[in-house]
Amino acid sequence: MNNLGPLADQIEILATRLPAAQVAMLATAIEPLIGPTPAGRANAAQSAPTTAFKGEVAELWDAWLARPEVSGASVALALRAAGGTAERLRTAQSMDIVWTGPSSIHVPVRMSGQVLLDLIDGARTELTVVSFAAYRVPEVRSSLQAAAARGVDVRLVLETAKDSGGRLRQDAANTFATLGAEVSLWYWPEESRPEGGAAMHVKAAIADSHIALVTSANLTGAALEHNMELGLVVTGGSVPRRLAEHFRALMTNGVLRRILD
Repeated sequence: MNNLGPLADQIEILATRLPAAQVAMLATAIEPLIGPTPAGRANAAQSAPTTAFKGEVAELWDAWLARPEVSGASVALALRAAGGTAERLRTAQSMDIVWTGPSSIHVPVRMSGQVLLDLIDGARTELTVVSFAAYRVPEVRSSLQAAAARGVDVRLVLETAKDSGGRLRQDAANTFATLGAEVSLWYWPEESRPEGGAAMHVKAAIADSHIALVTSANLTGAALEHNMELGLVVTGGSVPRRLAEHFRALMTNGVLRRILD
């Protein structure tokens, strides 16, 4: 596909962004076309009823219009090939230890803070970060702001002093107040918790349903750089996707609520 230039690049991008089933539906719609006709574009955009899908079709068509001599059958073949490769990469899973503290020959140090920053900086579409406490993390705040600026849907799930039952002295969300509407802030309200109270003690970050960091480290300077902290980072496979879907479901059904100014 390299000789197709920007069209090939757009096919590869589309295949990584869209689910395999949607890539397959788009390929089926495009295959009979002689070229990038307006009617073909309208029909292809109806293959899946989502705004994201229609946006990807529009970008693909713009790239295809620069190479109108390429047939629909060729574009469809490239889509299927790229989609198959993307799906195999998504389902392949790797796991590594994230450790902050004294190292040994068995476990090298992978600072929790750096792993988190790499995950945030690599996010392209959606990012969920969860923490009990948060303070003194200017680099994390800057990375989150940069992610939001490039169009990433950034969601922070944080504990509040009120809902923590006295376990937390100040709202974790205060650390990210300067980000304003660029990110959405979420919390677990006291009335949704078990009788007798419970802490929102999760520490995790999930990017693009593809990579997940689960760690003992809060979003604090000490935890990310100096404490003895342990976590796992999972890339690919079903675990990051299931975690992302789990938090989306908690937000949709009201277990987690958005903090509104």
